[in-house]
Amino acid sequence: MKRIKTIFISILLLSFGAMYMNDAYAYEHEVWESGNTYYWKTFDVQRGSSSDLAVAVEGAMGSGNRDIHVITSGTLYSTINVSASGVRLWCHNNTFTCSFSGSGILNNGNDGFEIHDLTLRNVSDGYGIRSSASSNLSFTNVIVIDIGWLGIRIDSRTSDPWDYTIYNVYMKDCRFENTGGHGLEIYSVDGLTLEGTMTARNTGDCGVLLDQCSNGTIETVDAYDCAWGSGYAGLRYANGCSNITTQTLYADRCGRGFFIVQSGPTVNCHVNYAEIRECSDIGIWIEDGTDCSVKSGCCESGVSVSGSGSYANVSSSCDNSGVTIYQIKNRSTGLYLDGMGRTNNGAAAGQWANTTHVNSQWEIISTDGYNQLRNVGTGLFLDGMGRTNNGADCGQWANTTHVNSQWSIESFDGNYVRIQNRGTGLFLDGMGRTNNGDAAGQWANSTHPNAQWELVFVSLKSASIQIASTEISSEMATDEKIELYPNPVSSSLSISISKDYEKAELRIFDLDGKMVLNTIISGEKSVLNLDKLESGIYMITIIAKDWIMNKKIVKQ
Repeated sequence: MKRIKTIFISILLLSFGAMYMNDAYAYEHEVWESGNTYYWKTFDVQRGSSSDLAVAVEGAMGSGNRDIHVITSGTLYSTINVSASGVRLWCHNNTFTCSFSGSGILNNGNDGFEIHDLTLRNVSDGYGIRSSASSNLSFTNVIVIDIGWLGIRIDSRTSDPWDYTIYNVYMKDCRFENTGGHGLEIYSVDGLTLEGTMTARNTGDCGVLLDQCSNGTIETVDAYDCAWGSGYAGLRYANGCSNITTQTLYADRCGRGFFIVQSGPTVNCHVNYAEIRECSDIGIWIEDGTDCSVKSGCCESGVSVSGSGSYANVSSSCDNSGVTIYQIKNRSTGLYLDGMGRTNNGAAAGQWANTTHVNSQWEIISTDGYNQLRNVGTGLFLDGMGRTNNGADCGQWANTTHVNSQWSIESFDGNYVRIQNRGTGLFLDGMGRTNNGDAAGQWANSTHPNAQWELVFVSLKSASIQIASTEISSEMATDEKIELYPNPVSSSLSISISKDYEKAELRIFDLDGKMVLNTIISGEKSVLNLDKLESGIYMITIIAKDWIMNKKIVKQ
């Protein structure tokens, strides 16, 4: 009897558990598929079904102001027309494939529209996604591929005249690929935030185009093969934009890399850092812009700038195939050396908490037996400024080989280094300052943790161009899967790999980015003889079929 009771209780517990799990994974407003039919529910009540995924999504919208979870991929046989304000589509990384002639998703006049985690494919004629006359929009992790016309268009009206303004558009990590027109076009928006990377590949017109927009920031635009052979660009500001800043632009094989054209005043519009290669037209073209600029970077396709206060501070070569980029982290403060986006000679170098921004990235350049540290974001060199007092701020200075911009880098206490200025004789010091933006200082011969820095490898070249030119996955192998020992190493370095692979290419680079060893390894354990390497810090890169690992070693 006791056993029967135990079994009965166990069944009850399992039943309640199953009920709980169903509730945990069900959504109040939901679209799902069973067989070849799509179903939708609102307020936890099933409302209908259709063979067209578009009909099911529209059915779940109801009167709006709701989160709709689409938990299936499927086929659209008609356009999804947003019918109410406050519709928020959570698509759970599913794919909508269009099987008709027309636009994929249209929203006209409904504020608060959002799309998250969606791939939309195969729009043969029309827009992938278009939202008109609607404010407070949010699109995150949205990918549009094989679009007959524009990938995503956000505008103020459905037709001329353009005499209306919309507000507050937020986007993060979106991709536009194989579009007949622009990848992303945004027209007449006040208050624009594009975070992460806007990636454009093989677009007939601009990768990213802003028309008549104001008060916005863009973190990164990564454009490849956009508008090749035409006057459009990887990134374009047009028709009177104002107060727009893009932090980083990568434009490779586009019509133009960065283009400002004035038809209406274009004022205070900037790119902080650009890498522009192989454009079919002029790489940077700023036409009659007022206080517009490309503040740092490189452009291999020519520069044309006109307009009061406008300029492009770029080098003419982007050949950084032998360049190694590092972050420089203070042992005591935990902050990273940062250029702070400051482009004036003498501007202080600062420190900032964990960040991947280009202002925290430094190129190490060998000069006259010493090293120069060039900030990727500002283009300036770290400089001792001739200051010899303990606590004096470190500055930055444009193109220079002066001894104040030269530093020695010496290994110290395992994984750390000390960085000493040739001109002042002082050591780079975090000064114990722990607030974002605090200046980096200098101090006389010191072994304090404030004077110790870790070189954190970032890349051998810009990540976007590397991915565009190779097909190697960016997956990083973890330390649990790959071990290098001993480290520091005096002679023989052992490499233990538990991750499945047939063979891998191993490269060793010195601090200047020069490759000093290139070999093939295979098997779970390999041993390298490093007797011929001079003492110092080296970066090891191991490249297998579907993963890459980067790690730093110290040769004693």
